[in-house]
Amino acid sequence: MTLEEEITALTAKWYKYVNLDHHKDRDCHWHIQKVWSYGQEPYYEAHHYGYILDHWTSPRCGSEEMASTLLRDKLKNELRSAISSLEAMLDDQETLDWFGHTAEELAKFIKELQ
Repeated sequence: MTLEEEITALTAKWYKYVNLDHHKDRDCHWHIQKVWSYGQEPYYEAHHYGYILDHWTSPRCGSEEMASTLLRDKLKNELRSAISSLEAMLDDQETLDWFGHTAEELAKFIKELQ
């Protein structure tokens, strides 16, 4: 799988996750920007302007591939964190009731995110 394909698969999982609850459209967009400034060599940055994760910007990178790698790694880390949060809900019936899902539904969903 190429880096771009991997990022696409991860963003699909992220989209599934943010759709569990109310989200805004911007939670579903990730960007890599190429910047030219002051006559210097261009650099790349990965960005996310969501509500769930707030604002995230990668360090400046010398290549699009490096910015893509940082973006991929950010998505992987955030999905791991989301999975941990969801797993913690499995034994909390009150939270499951509020969330509107059974433990079985949530366990199936967690497997889809892995």
